[in-house]
Amino acid sequence: MEGEGNVIAPALRTLNLPPFPTTAGRLGAVAPVPFVGLAAILIALIVFTPVLLAGGPSPLAVQAELEVYRTIGSGSTEFDVHGVDPGIPYQTLNLSLGTGFSWTGSCPGTQLNWTYVNETNEAVVNVLSSATAVVVNVTAVYDQGGTRAVYSGEIAFSIDHLGASNEAILYAACPWTPSVTSTGSWAVSQGSLPLPLVNYGAGGHP
Repeated sequence: MEGEGNVIAPALRTLNLPPFPTTAGRLGAVAPVPFVGLAAILIALIVFTPVLLAGGPSPLAVQAELEVYRTIGSGSTEFDVHGVDPGIPYQTLNLSLGTGFSWTGSCPGTQLNWTYVNETNEAVVNVLSSATAVVVNVTAVYDQGGTRAVYSGEIAFSIDHLGASNEAILYAACPWTPSVTSTGSWAVSQGSLPLPLVNYGAGGHP
């Protein structure tokens, strides 16, 4: 046995082979080289798996919007409130219509006649209105999984060139709805008019 050891050691020195695996780098000081790659993969899984498996819809899907739809010459206009993902449920949805004013191109400052539609734990609420001038006040509250957001908006609408081929929806945001274009015109022939509501965060609008 002693002789065999003397034969192997010189041979290893001749081939310049170390008698044991070496280690490399800072990680190598803890784990042998063959396990460094495996350790890096495990660290990546620990860091990124909670992100990849995070539940709940994306902020974009939760964003609430008011959708306005009518056909040329129709006797009514449809107003819908839902998420960009129409399957997103909201804790509460409110869609209120104010009528009894003449269109002047802006949100009216006069007293209106209001009708209210409220839904709880629903994904959409819709209302038909026969008025050619109407103010729509909307609030959608999303509250799930520790995330709460209040989406709101108040916008005045009027039907222009009723029954003509160039029939259009005119709209003007009320002062506290800053993210909606202040005034605009939408050709009815283009189909639905989507308007994103303002995200006032967890506390809601002032």
